[in-house]
Amino acid sequence: MYNDLNKAKMKKIVIFMISALVITGGIFAQDKKDDKAAKKEQRKANIAGEYALTSAMLDSMQFVLEANTLRDVRGNVSNVSSTLNFIMVDSSTSVIQIGSNTRIGANGVGGVTAKGSVSKWQVSKNDKQKSFTVSWTLMSSIGIYDVTMFVSADGTANATLSGITPGRLYFDGNLVRLSQSRVYQGRSL
Repeated sequence: MYNDLNKAKMKKIVIFMISALVITGGIFAQDKKDDKAAKKEQRKANIAGEYALTSAMLDSMQFVLEANTLRDVRGNVSNVSSTLNFIMVDSSTSVIQIGSNTRIGANGVGGVTAKGSVSKWQVSKNDKQKSFTVSWTLMSSIGIYDVTMFVSADGTANATLSGITPGRLYFDGNLVRLSQSRVYQGRSL
């Protein structure tokens, strides 16, 4: 009888503990759902804010694509210094520069700098995907170049540079405000 009484108490304790775990587990699961929803809303708000900032930067025509990598048409990729390799737009002027930390080139920073006027400026916004396509023509003393740039809301950008001659060069990096840029511009030819 004493064993039966202990078994009954043990059953009640086990049932109570299981019930408590189920109830608190449900509360914690609801908290996780709430946290997940809050994080999703925060992420959406951050993307919307970044999209608005990127849009303002493109509309003002004052930005720099600081390239981390350069690619050619054959797929060869070079990691480069973003302070020397960039595409800059400042109102009606644009600069495209390729440079190297280890060489000396015509521009003084191991490469070429083309500076000239902007023409055929176009910005297309994709509100659904929160991205932009920007294109323009740079008319410089060393050539005429077409630039097409794809920019995501977070500021990552890819630009395609083409000229009169066959071939293309691809710049991959981050779009920053002109006032916050840390690029070093060599001599333009």
